[in-house]
Amino acid sequence: MIGDRGREADSEEWSAAAFGKSLRALRITASLSRQELAQAAGVDRSVLSRLERGLYPHRLSDSTLSKLSTALSCGAALFAAAGRPAPDNQGLLTNPRVVRAFARPEAVSRALRKLHLAEIASSAVGPGFVPDGRVVDIVRVWKAVRERAGLAPAPPPPKGPGERVGTEVARRFRVAHAIAHILLTTQCSPDYGGSDAETEASELGGLLLTPFGPLTQAVRAAFSAGLDPWEADADGLVAAVADHLLIPGWLAAYRLGDFPGIHLQLLPVDEEPA
Repeated sequence: MIGDRGREADSEEWSAAAFGKSLRALRITASLSRQELAQAAGVDRSVLSRLERGLYPHRLSDSTLSKLSTALSCGAALFAAAGRPAPDNQGLLTNPRVVRAFARPEAVSRALRKLHLAEIASSAVGPGFVPDGRVVDIVRVWKAVRERAGLAPAPPPPKGPGERVGTEVARRFRVAHAIAHILLTTQCSPDYGGSDAETEASELGGLLLTPFGPLTQAVRAAFSAGLDPWEADADGLVAAVADHLLIPGWLAAYRLGDFPGIHLQLLPVDEEPA
């Protein structure tokens, strides 16, 4: 029976009020009274009442969540409300850090969105768009994406976000950012403020410019040019990758943070006009 602090898992991520609201909604949808749900799940009615009112401070165990879910016939909805992976998925999560990550819905949402953006980028930029194996032909991608979206041919945008204004780096990122908005079917804000749409467009634009193959080649080229992979200079590696791929330094640092085997404390890189 729940109510025993020692048998329930405490967590700073537990939102008793949000969970209680979801639990009550699911119970009403199932046309069950509190007494009926308590009996079906083997939960004390007073504890169930505290749960629904957001007054139960301790996170529920998987066993209790499973019993409540079975009684409510709600699938994984209650696990989601508790910020926990569903039982069917838990067997797939063998890394404790991954399991803990799934207990944080906001972090999971960001990670899954990033994976989704990476999939969009990989579907838009294939090897044929990297003619020299190094730099993405972003103008060609622009034309192809507009055609795919049913848009009339048009020149790449003359203005947009980017660094090293007036350089090839700025032009390429500006076009990639515009392509991202087309792929995401969002509108670009005139001031490029920090909205969700602009953030995602910038992230996707960066992914369009840095496919994994060319990114790998850029890292190898940096090490071949003299950087010691065991004592890599963060500034030097970021600058080398940025110059190799013709991308802003911040983007090189961001992508190197995702690169397997690279464990650097990436420092800010000064963006000097080329």
